[in-house]
Amino acid sequence: MRLMLTGAGGFLGSRLLSFYGEKNEVWAPAHGELDLTDGGAVSRGVRGFRPDAVIHCAAVSDVGACERNPALSLAVNVEGTKNLAAACGSGSPSDGPRLIFCSSDQVYFDGPAEEKTGMNQFAHCEKEILHPVPVYGQHKLLAERACRNLCPNSVILRLSWMYGELTQKERDEGRQNLGEIVRRMVREDVEWSFSDADYRGVTDAWEAAGYVEAAFSLPPGIYNFGSPNTLSLYETVRAVLRPLGKEKLARPAEGNRPRNLCMDPGKARAHGIRFRDTARGLSDFLKAGI
Repeated sequence: MRLMLTGAGGFLGSRLLSFYGEKNEVWAPAHGELDLTDGGAVSRGVRGFRPDAVIHCAAVSDVGACERNPALSLAVNVEGTKNLAAACGSGSPSDGPRLIFCSSDQVYFDGPAEEKTGMNQFAHCEKEILHPVPVYGQHKLLAERACRNLCPNSVILRLSWMYGELTQKERDEGRQNLGEIVRRMVREDVEWSFSDADYRGVTDAWEAAGYVEAAFSLPPGIYNFGSPNTLSLYETVRAVLRPLGKEKLARPAEGNRPRNLCMDPGKARAHGIRFRDTARGLSDFLKAGI
């Protein structure tokens, strides 16, 4: 299979490249090789490589960076995606590549609504009318619409926050994730604070990478694509540490704004994509590392 992968230098993208690179012909252009904000270059790149599928992971994914520089976020996260969707959708549906667009659970963060009603401990579904607060969430939603309009054959995956064992390069860059934090807490008996108002699923990046192949054959549309959860981050970590008798290492970080990013993965599950529950996945990751 011929795959085009954008964002191969990122956390998920690098794992996708490792997972699919050995058994497929993969073109993973870096920014210097293909500027996604250049529509002509994107069109020529897709026509020249003629991929069977395009996995679009490239993004300015730092939520804070998008708030500070919305113009950059708009250019990369929206216009870059439009260019890729237009290139994939320029031919007939039977001829063009399948576009797999990596969106985000941030499209579900409607801060004012949640503050008015209190924390809604329900899982979001794909059919909701959305009014995201973060610039990143707003731009991901615009990019989703561009994919559906310009490349109707698109599959849009709303991804959660992810964790996984870090490479040495990632460690040197100061990266961290929830899985690595929980492992450190257990290894060093160190306390850590987690929001008791932040409800979201957190997914093993390798599990997500493995299921992307199944997404190639999904019917076009939007799918919640990650581990389910109904607990706050604080409650989640305590649940993971409880079997080890170390749940007191998790401290509540109070005073945070309510946020519910929990996703209902039922639509993907109906197609055989079954993510582990967040606490179960984190427990498995913890056991594998201690």
